[in-house]
Amino acid sequence: MSELWMRDAAPFGEDVWHEIDEMAITVMKKILVGRQFLDLVGPLGWGVEQAPVFGFETEGAAVAKGAEYIKLQELGEEFLLRAKHLAMAQDTPFKLDLGAVAIAATNLARQEDEMILQELMAKAKIQGALGDWNEPNGPFSAVAQGIATLQDHGVSGPYAMVLGPMMYARLASLMHGKGFGRRELDMVQSLLGEGLYVTTRMPDGKALLISPQSWNMDLVVGQDAVVAYLGNEGIDHRFRLFETLALRVKRPEAICVLQ
Repeated sequence: MSELWMRDAAPFGEDVWHEIDEMAITVMKKILVGRQFLDLVGPLGWGVEQAPVFGFETEGAAVAKGAEYIKLQELGEEFLLRAKHLAMAQDTPFKLDLGAVAIAATNLARQEDEMILQELMAKAKIQGALGDWNEPNGPFSAVAQGIATLQDHGVSGPYAMVLGPMMYARLASLMHGKGFGRRELDMVQSLLGEGLYVTTRMPDGKALLISPQSWNMDLVVGQDAVVAYLGNEGIDHRFRLFETLALRVKRPEAICVLQ
C-alpha cells in the first residue's frame, strides 16, 4: 500500500522511513491510554469505512439486535522535515532530528484518546456522585458505589477507571489512618481488577468507571497509524501521520461517569 501513501516519492530511502515509522510508533505507544483497556478489532485496512454495532435485547432470552453501522473517523497530524536537516543527517555524523515526528505522534495519540473518552462519556447510561476526593474514604466510597450501580445493571467486572492528572494526584495523596495507614489509591485499585489509567484528555472533576470487556465495547481500527508523504514545500517536505478508527459501545450500561 506504500504507493497509496506516496512514500516512494520522498527524496530518501527505506532507512529514513524506518526511523520515521519507529519514532511515530514508539511515541504513540507511550502515550495512548484507550488501547490499554479496550479490545482492538483490526487493523482492517484503509478501505474499511464502516463498522457494525450490535446492541442487545435482555428481556427474556438475551439476543443481539439488528446492526447499526457507524463510520470510522480519520484522525491525523502533519509535520515538516527540512531538506537541510536531511542533508545534515546524510553528510555529517549527526542523526536526523525527528522531533517534529514525535510532536505529531503525541498530538495524534491525544486526539485518539480524546475521541474515545468523549464518546464513552457521551454514551454512558449511568451517572454517579464523585464525592469529596480531598477526604479519606471519599474516592473509595464513590468508586464502590459506582461499581455497585454497574452490578445492579447486570454489568460484571473486572472494571477500569480513567482519571485526569489532578484527580489522580488527589487520590494518590490520601492515606487512611495514621503512621502505617493504607493508601487510598491501593484501596481503590483493589476494587477495579482491570486497572486505573491516567490521561490529560480526561476532564478534571470527573472519573470514568467502565467494564471494558469486548461484549460491552471495543475499538475498531481500519488503517492503523501510518505516515504518508504529501510532497515538497519548496525544498522542504511535508508528511501526514493518520489513522482511521471507531469506538463501538455495545452496552451503554457498562459505562458510569462519576461527577
